[in-house]
Amino acid sequence: METLRKITETGEETGREHKRLTVTELRNCKGFENYTDEQAEETIRTLEALSILFFELYQKHKQQEERLALLKKREYGQHNRAA
Repeated sequence: METLRKITETGEETGREHKRLTVTELRNCKGFENYTDEQAEETIRTLEALSILFFELYQKHKQQEERLALLKKREYGQHNRAA
């Protein structure tokens, strides 16, 4: 089984290891039992790309929420000083 390591934009590893889905594991899932090796590999690549996309969207959303919370905190602090 192949292990993937998350590498940050600076080139540093995060220390988290991610397992890559194998053809055998995919074929154990309902609906994928009769896939050829090529179909299974393509499906795995697609699922991998999709999971990366969803994770990146989640990270961006999380950052936006953190920024919004910080802005609200600053705004709240300014209102208290004005009063």
